[in-house]
Amino acid sequence: MITVVIDRIEGAMAVAEIEEGKFAKIPVIFIPDAKEGDYVEIGPAKVSRFYFASIDDNMMIVLCPKGKYAMDPVLSGGAKPGEPISFTVKVQETTKRKKKISDLMNKLFE
Repeated sequence: MITVVIDRIEGAMAVAEIEEGKFAKIPVIFIPDAKEGDYVEIGPAKVSRFYFASIDDNMMIVLCPKGKYAMDPVLSGGAKPGEPISFTVKVQETTKRKKKISDLMNKLFE
């Protein structure tokens, strides 16, 4: 599993921070309910609408009912070609992160 934070939404793509200062794009079709600041967990699944098909030219190809999409292989979250892959917005972790940021801001401006 890999957990990323959605930095921003640019049209049909979500720009996700994968680690400090490194970003990758995720098609919004995989995470339609995600918003800026949300944690998203990506990894192998038992059942999913999405399948990690292959890696071509250092791009991971993911299949879904609406077609195939290329993404950075770092976003595989440990899934292997041929396996179902899931994209899950982690609401509880997102809420904790937003509260921590809010608390830090309040402390700064006291």
